[in-house]
Amino acid sequence: MISRPCPRCHTLLRHEDEGTLVFCWNCGAPQVMVSEDLITQAEQQRRALETGTLPGEAQADGASADGVVWAGALHCAALTGGIAAALTLLSFAFAPVVLLAWFWAVGAPVVALGIYSSRFRQTRIVPSFGARLGLLCGLAIFFCMTTVNTAGLLLARFAFHSAAQIDGQLATFFAQVRTTIQAQGGPAQAEALAWLAKPEDRLGLLLAISGVVLAMYLGLSAAGGAFAAMLRSRGDSQEKAR
Repeated sequence: MISRPCPRCHTLLRHEDEGTLVFCWNCGAPQVMVSEDLITQAEQQRRALETGTLPGEAQADGASADGVVWAGALHCAALTGGIAAALTLLSFAFAPVVLLAWFWAVGAPVVALGIYSSRFRQTRIVPSFGARLGLLCGLAIFFCMTTVNTAGLLLARFAFHSAAQIDGQLATFFAQVRTTIQAQGGPAQAEALAWLAKPEDRLGLLLAISGVVLAMYLGLSAAGGAFAAMLRSRGDSQEKAR
């Protein structure tokens, strides 16, 4: 027999098990039985609400052990790449927009970190996570901008047949490279620079330059994300101290 007092009139009631529906014989109030498991879960939820994180929330969102939801981070990085692609595409019609696209490419990691931290508050924002998110944003932006620019070049050459200006700019660039190297190395460098006349060698040089630019930009994006995360973590620490 289990004995419990009535919560209304405090009369001692006796019943055989916890699953039996009991009414108080004195006041007629129904007696709601709560299992120990439910009480434990309610206590855990109360403590989690005090700390700002629900139990099991990180696992439900696919978070890692440190609370980072990488699916959300990838969505934020993809958003920055999509905006960069849209700005690049718009710059074909309005040339000044390209400046806005470059400004976005520099500041996008900071915006992405702000969007992520507002959506996934259980993640502890640290500079290492900011650097990784900035690296993802840099890859997404570089890929999207390069894809749009490559598509534009292909359309200009094969669809609109208006690539003469681009060819002239490239020819001028390689002529300047040859002139600069010959001026520094003398006439003996003329034969060594013969490879610049081959289209495949020029393509290789352009790809090498693109690789260097990519490495520099990814480093800048990672540094920007880490710096933004450091500022945000300091701000959170000051708020908690207050």
